[in-house]
Amino acid sequence: MFDFSAFPTLMTDRLILREFQVDDAADLFAFRSDPEEQKFNSQPMKNLDESVTLIDEIRQTYARQCAVHWAVALAETGRVIGLFGFGAWKRYHRRAEVGYDLAADYWGRGLATEALAAIVSFGFREMQLNRVEAQTIVDNLASVRLLQRLGFRQEGVRREYSWEEDGAFHDSAIYGLLRGDHPEAWRLSS
Repeated sequence: MFDFSAFPTLMTDRLILREFQVDDAADLFAFRSDPEEQKFNSQPMKNLDESVTLIDEIRQTYARQCAVHWAVALAETGRVIGLFGFGAWKRYHRRAEVGYDLAADYWGRGLATEALAAIVSFGFREMQLNRVEAQTIVDNLASVRLLQRLGFRQEGVRREYSWEEDGAFHDSAIYGLLRGDHPEAWRLSS
């Protein structure tokens, strides 16, 4: 079982998923302040201090052993282009909710799939999760496709669940992925 003694760094072909540092605040602010990038996510940040605060909160939730959020950085440059992680971790029930946010300049390149696959695999292997949940605005077709690509199944819709920047309420879809859905993908290597 994952013990939190050291922050888990994950590597893929093009990415390094690592612990957030205060020095990442400007990179985080770049994509968390853009209204188009945050259209289906959070209210856009208004100043750099908000990204410093978010990094501090992310680090604190890890220290309290209740969440794991990675800075997604390009292996080639080290630039942080995303925030992916697990929240709402219920150890007894062996489930957690996954969330993700990737800078728009990197959409459509398969990087979100690469990062999400890495953390889902980590969740099943190291955190011993049986279930990974995700929720996304129904209208966010890129997010829906990302989840479906990794085998997540839509399990329900919460009507008018989120107020969005466009001045309207939007439905939110709930997706789930079970360890048993693709057991070969999550098998521990020896």
